Amino acid sequence: MRKICHRLCFYSLSGLLVFACAELPKSNTLTVAGLTFHNATSTPIKNARLSVSKTHSLVACGFIPPHNDCSTTFPLRQYQGNPITVSWQHAGQTWTSTDVGVQLPEYPIPNRPATAVVTLGENGSVSARLIQLPTDTTSTMTLQPG
Repeated sequence: MRKICHRLCFYSLSGLLVFACAELPKSNTLTVAGLTFHNATSTPIKNARLSVSKTHSLVACGFIPPHNDCSTTFPLRQYQGNPITVSWQHAGQTWTSTDVGVQLPEYPIPNRPATAVVTLGENGSVSARLIQLPTDTTSTMTLQPG
């Protein structure tokens, strides 16, 4: 069952981010190579969903263990900056955050890919950021909370 959930999450995340990150003029050099949902809580998170209203795209991850991730990679796409909505279930409650802002690298390095990290925390807290990856990889990183 876990393999099925991971496979479903992988294909869903790939599809969403392909639509969320459209081609931009060549002057924008910040590219995205993957997405990670991070559960920063001590209990499981269920039904994590990320949607991009501009593209009408949706992705879901059914189960994220405590202090664990649900990740995917995809072909490089230039970052477009569309607002995102994130919803999830945690500790018997359903949480939703709309127009979640994405923190960009302070000094983006041209031609170095990034991964989007959505951190889900206690009491409905959520944050999103782009982290640039090492130059020799196009996959998501193992990330530590913080």
